Amino acid sequence: MAQSSLTHPYEGATHTYVVNGLTPGTEYMFYVSSNEDGSAVLDDGSAFEFDFLSTSQGIVPADQNTVSLPIIWNNGASQHVYYLWISLSNPGGCSVKRGLKIVPQPNMFDLLSENIPFDKTESCPAISDADGFVAMSDHYNAGTTTLQFKVRREGGNRGWSFEPFVTINPEWNLDVAIVSVTAANAGVLTANASNTFTVPATENEVIVSVAVRNYEGTEQIVTLEVRNQREEQTSLGDVNRENDKVTHRITVMPIISDLEEL
Repeated sequence: MAQSSLTHPYEGATHTYVVNGLTPGTEYMFYVSSNEDGSAVLDDGSAFEFDFLSTSQGIVPADQNTVSLPIIWNNGASQHVYYLWISLSNPGGCSVKRGLKIVPQPNMFDLLSENIPFDKTESCPAISDADGFVAMSDHYNAGTTTLQFKVRREGGNRGWSFEPFVTINPEWNLDVAIVSVTAANAGVLTANASNTFTVPATENEVIVSVAVRNYEGTEQIVTLEVRNQREEQTSLGDVNRENDKVTHRITVMPIISDLEEL
């Protein structure tokens, strides 16, 4: 599966470039050029296609042999080829450099929300005992319908996260809630304080279960929206917001009164 990488980053992705095996006390400087020999240096402050997210130069600390630089590749970066360089200078004044060719790509990371199956867009209200439906007149209960939606990842194979957000029409039905978010291998996932679920890299999809209270004589339109989605390691955003919402219609439950003697 295609994914954002160090040498072929997606627009919007952040990647950290690491150089190992350095000698403490060595001066270093990262820079980006537009040509292969490194002479046409680009300024990250004026070249809007990329940004350095930390200092790009310094001295290798005494207790370390590694330096790194996180770079975010912005919209428009896929129109060019870049070369990332690190220049090293020892205290005696001698220097050397090493380069990496970088070919940014259009963002392909996408989360889609779907019905299960994807073309099943409506269903009848659930009326089984397991759904809380009680048919007896003396303690009648219209019960609850549980819908299942799929949130699916495309264009990546790293960990990902999202916030599921549910709305319903009519809005006066306040008895609608997300019951669970479940992955095939990881099982039931737990949201953080921001109601965001983090999904392991090995999972391509999760099932979002939504419970809706039944009301007689009322059609109910339930919408699941995927919000705040991103790829965890790269902070990559969703490329296509048009498929973030999915709607399911719970058809009208007939109105029925108590059984009485004529």
